[in-house]
Amino acid sequence: MARRKKTPQLATGAQMVHVETADGAGRLGGGWLLVHGLPLVTPAIGCVVFAILIVLAHAKWGGDPVWTPLLSILFLAIGALVTFFAHLSAGPRVLLRILMVVTGSLATVSLVLGLVVGMGPIWPAYTLCSLIVWVLWVIWRGTKYAGAAPGAADGAGSPLLDAIKAAKVQFHNPTVDERGVVRAKVVTQDGGTLDGARALMPALAAHAQAVPGGTNLAADATRAGVGELEMPTRDNLAIPGGIPWPGVDATLFGALPTEPFALGEYQTDLCLVRLLGNYDEDPDAEDVAHIKIGGVTGAGKSVCARLVLGSLSIRRRLNIIGIDVSKELQTYGPVAAALTWVITDLSEARRVMKRLRKVITGRTSHLAGEGLDRWAPRSSLNLLLIWVEESSDFAALGADYEHLLGKARSAGIMVVSSLQRITYKAMSTDARANHTAGICFGVDSADDAEYVLPAPALAAIGRENLPTWGVSRRGYSYVAGMGVPPKRWSSMQRVYNPTAQQLMDTVDAGAPFRDPMDAVTAELFGELFTQRTYYTGPVWGTRTTDPAPKPALAGPASTASAPTTVPAMRSAAPQMNQESDMDEQAAEETALEREAMQEALQDSRREHLGEDARPEDLADVDPNTVISGVIVSTNDDEDDQDGDGEEAEQPAKPEMSTEEAQRVWDMALDTWYREGRTTVRTADMYELLQQVGRARRFLYRQTDRWTELECISARPDADGWDLIASPLENAGRR
Repeated sequence: MARRKKTPQLATGAQMVHVETADGAGRLGGGWLLVHGLPLVTPAIGCVVFAILIVLAHAKWGGDPVWTPLLSILFLAIGALVTFFAHLSAGPRVLLRILMVVTGSLATVSLVLGLVVGMGPIWPAYTLCSLIVWVLWVIWRGTKYAGAAPGAADGAGSPLLDAIKAAKVQFHNPTVDERGVVRAKVVTQDGGTLDGARALMPALAAHAQAVPGGTNLAADATRAGVGELEMPTRDNLAIPGGIPWPGVDATLFGALPTEPFALGEYQTDLCLVRLLGNYDEDPDAEDVAHIKIGGVTGAGKSVCARLVLGSLSIRRRLNIIGIDVSKELQTYGPVAAALTWVITDLSEARRVMKRLRKVITGRTSHLAGEGLDRWAPRSSLNLLLIWVEESSDFAALGADYEHLLGKARSAGIMVVSSLQRITYKAMSTDARANHTAGICFGVDSADDAEYVLPAPALAAIGRENLPTWGVSRRGYSYVAGMGVPPKRWSSMQRVYNPTAQQLMDTVDAGAPFRDPMDAVTAELFGELFTQRTYYTGPVWGTRTTDPAPKPALAGPASTASAPTTVPAMRSAAPQMNQESDMDEQAAEETALEREAMQEALQDSRREHLGEDARPEDLADVDPNTVISGVIVSTNDDEDDQDGDGEEAEQPAKPEMSTEEAQRVWDMALDTWYREGRTTVRTADMYELLQQVGRARRFLYRQTDRWTELECISARPDADGWDLIASPLENAGRR
């Protein structure tokens, strides 16, 4: 693939940054003789050239009765006028005014006398005056370079130079490379800090016409007060359509997830990232760190997601769960076959989050049994990456998502959260704090960037350089964490822009190297994993309408493992379209019947209570009224047989024992779970309650027991519960 050419010269209009070096001996762009020596000899050269002009003028017009007096008057007028304007141009600089007046006067007198009498009679006086003028110029230049006070020398100095001196910072050994990047070593003087030097960066960048946001002053990790300045004077990343992706490195096929890969390019070199370090090789290697990805729509988040997932599709010892309940396969499409599990349904996402509590506990215990306090390649578990993409429902996942972020790292589980604005409305403060790495694309305000990047990165970048360019610079971003050295956190980079075909080809090529889910994690997920949605071929631009049937379960204690042969697509859709239509029709009929029954009960209660009826007496006449997720029974007289206002503990129908009733309920829930149902409605519970002939306290006890077994979870946004697991499966594991 063709790449852009690198030209050795600076772009048109690019300027060097002129800053003082440590010894004050030179500046960027020019040798000492050219900058300092030439002005000292210029007056002497001028005097010699002026003498030659006088000799030529006398030989041409001297002694002529007409031209000699006319030219004398003309030279006097011109000399006086030039001297006057030179005096005005010197302004408040006293020494320069004196120098201009003396030089102009002597030059005018010498020219007129030489025209009339020639150089012979006046050469001694001319030589003496030339020496006087030369000395005065040398004195003026000397006082200027010695830093004479304004008013005594050249008045007000360079504002940028004055700011550098005030910040007490020096720039050493400045250089410019073939890409137009200025580099210099930065050293603070007594009383100066690197923070003061960073405050100069906007002025330096403006003076050099540098790339906006590209200036970087990275601190030395081993020495305080020392850093390195990097300032691009042209944008090497400004390529229409983005930077083409060169593809994955051939040496990374089958590599561990600890190996780095290229995410994009800085102005100077590649941006290499990795998920975590290799703990087996280096005990101080980076541990699992959750990642936040933020930026407005169109800034490049989806491109980054596909690029990272495509780069990881050739790795072993890694499993990826992709969650996107907003855009489904719009982001994951080209790389869907590389994901072990694809979740696009919010209800399924909630059930997975509930089950992850159990998965985290089980994986942590397993790692402890292997003698590991964190995930390492020698573990029998695979690294688990959960990528939550473009979800506006972080808040709906609530405490389960926070628990995942807080506990997952010790279990070898990494979470990537991608969102347009990661504010407190979408993600709690604790959840954001648990993301210690970040990639920030273009945002609308500096506050949005502060939600994404960690504090050290924000301090190094500076608030004035935060990526508030929105969508105008697609793909440009800052990367902190992910194995990027801290000195690079304030360097702007641009992610590669891969094509869909590149990604699909890479995913296909990586299929032989990708490992299935490890048996421990698969068993902890249970039937949720067995009934998952996953793909084994390209899905970008294709649509599948009829999902494949689910496999039959071996029994309550069945162990789920990653399949070795699978169809092109397997889906865990709970119902067919026909079944959905029938359910909707039945729900409508049931709703009408309940409404009629409620009106009949209300009329009956009013007839019996008469004027003594109170609002609370009529509040519980609906047999399906939900109070905190629990149905209220209508068998009030049977539950309160002693008339003391309290519910009786004895069952309404004693023919069935408590153990038998519990067995009926467990088998019913198990049947629903095996059928692929994902939710349990309040009406379903009521029907079971009538079937076993029990009081509503039995319902309380069963829902509490199922919640403890992690079989169901109350739905915060709708009536009923999420069905997570079978009680027959989980009861034997506790």
